[in-house]
Amino acid sequence: MKFLSKQQLAELLPYPELIEALREGFLLKSHVPLRQFHSIKTEEGADNSLLLMPSWQQGGMLGLKMTMVCPNNHKKNLETVQSTYILSDATTGVSKAVLDGDELTVRRTACASALASSYLSNPQAKSMLMMGSGKLAPHLIRAHACVRPLQEIYIWARRFDQAKTLAETLNNQLEVNIIAIDNPEKYANICDIISCATLAKEPILKGKWLNNAGGQHIDLVGGYSYNMREADNDVIKNSDIYVDTFEGALSEAGDILQPIDQGIITKDDVKAELYDMVKSGFQKSDPHKTTLFKSVGTALEDLIAAKHAFVKLTS
Repeated sequence: MKFLSKQQLAELLPYPELIEALREGFLLKSHVPLRQFHSIKTEEGADNSLLLMPSWQQGGMLGLKMTMVCPNNHKKNLETVQSTYILSDATTGVSKAVLDGDELTVRRTACASALASSYLSNPQAKSMLMMGSGKLAPHLIRAHACVRPLQEIYIWARRFDQAKTLAETLNNQLEVNIIAIDNPEKYANICDIISCATLAKEPILKGKWLNNAGGQHIDLVGGYSYNMREADNDVIKNSDIYVDTFEGALSEAGDILQPIDQGIITKDDVKAELYDMVKSGFQKSDPHKTTLFKSVGTALEDLIAAKHAFVKLTS
């Protein structure tokens, strides 16, 4: 059985390659049960969360990601989220590989957003606003830059020093002008792509900031539960809405479910999922309208990425 480390996955899963693997993988018949949540009480009284995300293809591979969210890990200088991925043969059950789940997750998440952007954003998009400076942010920036000719990227975070540090790091790696900002309102109006990757419970992106005649594309990645919001109701009601999967978004995503419960939109306002986009003949309903892609993550993305890395390693 193989073990694929964070460094190996970074080498085996370059963004352009993984974007194309996801494009092809979403077309294949797969089984993806809804992820399971379990609350685990620690000896300190904290509530840890255990997430189990399985997916398989009949006659192919089976994958299971086990993720622990441990709020008190910072006291031990550990990451809050800890993930492990197990890849097995779906017919025999024989385990083939154990993969670093954190690296797998950030790469497949960023590339899924970039895949959606390749269908939804302006093909000539030159500017991007990144809201958030956590572990996903640099991956989202790099992945979006693979599918659009970005020239200017602005980074906002609640702590300006974190945005500045990330901007300095990426400026040394990418041939793009990357600038840290302390007020997102101006840039939300002028940027072609806006990506949000935070743990916000209240909206950080306001509809009144947007240029609703400019065909902007919004990428909401951070929220993964009902009580999390990154965009306010004005953003939602004035956008054409797309999701990674109907099942996941319409059962977990606060950015979609809260406006539905409030009567701002209905489930019918969610126009398509990634499976619909990758099929031939997909077109946006209005090229001049703001598009919004809500990602909550799906185990199918993990399986596609893990399988791709394993096949490259062993071929």
